[in-house]
Amino acid sequence: MIQELYEKGARKFGFLSLSPLGCLPALRAANPKGNEEGGCFEEACALALAHNNALKAVLTSLEHLFKGFKYCNSNFYVWLEDRINNPSKYGFKEGMNACCGTGPFRGLFTCGGTKKVTDYQLCDNAYDYVWWDSFHPTERIHEQFAKALWDGPLDFVGPYNLQQLFFFNKLTKVFDLVDDLNRILVDLLTHN
Repeated sequence: MIQELYEKGARKFGFLSLSPLGCLPALRAANPKGNEEGGCFEEACALALAHNNALKAVLTSLEHLFKGFKYCNSNFYVWLEDRINNPSKYGFKEGMNACCGTGPFRGLFTCGGTKKVTDYQLCDNAYDYVWWDSFHPTERIHEQFAKALWDGPLDFVGPYNLQQLFFFNKLTKVFDLVDDLNRILVDLLTHN
């Protein structure tokens, strides 16, 4: 698919890596070792990491194969894992349990009572939660993630964030201008 888009003229791409899938409330609830290992379903997390590592390797290869190929790739795994494990650091109160659901971690997909299990609990304020339901992050997480993709640091998105990817030529011109001004200043100072 990427090659096909490239052949049609696409040069800039954005990619989202997988989250720590085993830490979704649904998979925590299904994890037979949940209480022993902190709750995350490690096998699912390992699959997500394997996928993310393979994606990173493929993107690095494509960067060398396709002239002008530029991309933004998120490290969503580490980014979300940090919010799950340290919710208060990012303004959340709850990182493991879902706002809406039932059972362990509110991880049974019952939000809204439309499934076989019609009983569910709903938190008072979704703004305080990382997870909306057993599978989906809250709107606030999506908002923070979008901001990080747009102008986040390169240890989270790289080799470009989306702002750099879309405005690369404009940023380059500004950097060139600053370099030119620095050269002029150095010339003035060394000749006086």
